[in-house]
Amino acid sequence: MTDTTARPDFVTKAHDATIRAATEFLETLGRGDMESLMTLWHDEGRLEFPFSPKAEAPVVGIDNLRSYFLDTKGYKKPRGFPIKAVHPGADPEWVIIEFHGDLTNTRTGKEYSNEYVVIVQVTEGKVILFREFFDSLKRANEEG
Repeated sequence: MTDTTARPDFVTKAHDATIRAATEFLETLGRGDMESLMTLWHDEGRLEFPFSPKAEAPVVGIDNLRSYFLDTKGYKKPRGFPIKAVHPGADPEWVIIEFHGDLTNTRTGKEYSNEYVVIVQVTEGKVILFREFFDSLKRANEEG
């Protein structure tokens, strides 16, 4: 992980725990290990894509998240999600992470790359919110 930000003076052990949980989540996602990913979600987890070209509704609750992630396992194979920067929030439950994502669509063989910013909230050591922002024009072209 490359951290391009200075460590703010306000960061506490609670912030560190949130950062560890959020980066472990992202690293697990980047390996494509969807079974392990499900253990990192809070039961009331929420996945949001505010700028998705398909205007996707949020995915809410562990059962819906499991269905969503296990369904993508078959055709979206991650090649890696290297983290570029981590920005802890003033509230220790929140962190913003910048990363680069590389995927392969196994149905088409087409490779896809994009830049991402995610807002992550961690409660009780698990991800309860994962709000993902990306270049929606690139995504629309990939999904074409």
